[in-house]
Amino acid sequence: MISTIRTWMFNKSMKEHQNFNKSKNRSGVNLCQSICIVSNGSNPSSKSATEKYKTKLESHGKKVDILYFIDDKQETDIGYSRQSIKWPGIPQNEIIDNILSKEYDLFIFLNPKMEDHMRYLTILCNAKFKIGPKFEGQNHIFDLILDLSDFSDTESLIQSIDKQLRLLSN
Repeated sequence: MISTIRTWMFNKSMKEHQNFNKSKNRSGVNLCQSICIVSNGSNPSSKSATEKYKTKLESHGKKVDILYFIDDKQETDIGYSRQSIKWPGIPQNEIIDNILSKEYDLFIFLNPKMEDHMRYLTILCNAKFKIGPKFEGQNHIFDLILDLSDFSDTESLIQSIDKQLRLLSN
């Protein structure tokens, strides 16, 4: 009973906030100017690889926002934590509100697992093109899905994403 109410509240909130029209006017990846990356902030190697990737993208003139999820109860300045996730699974934080209020050309999901709060953010992020790893039952979330045997290594996930984006750009 309680899980049904929780799911109903989660879905209701998604419908209320999904007020943008997904643009089918997609342009080449090389023309992307704004990029949003969701990554694991709990793992130092993942965070390092994400920061390195951000630097690389910015050197090509891209504007990059990173949203880190810290799997901890403590609040953080670089992203959001379990403290920011409300009972129905909806994340609420100033950083999240800032990300969801912007429009992006490209959304990149680098987290090794998909939880409800991340699914919420991924679906509601206003991006023209979304790329991420394949998660069971979540095929509708991304425009391009990477089917890898192991995507817990952020560095190799980034390399796969870069390879696919280069293929799309040609």
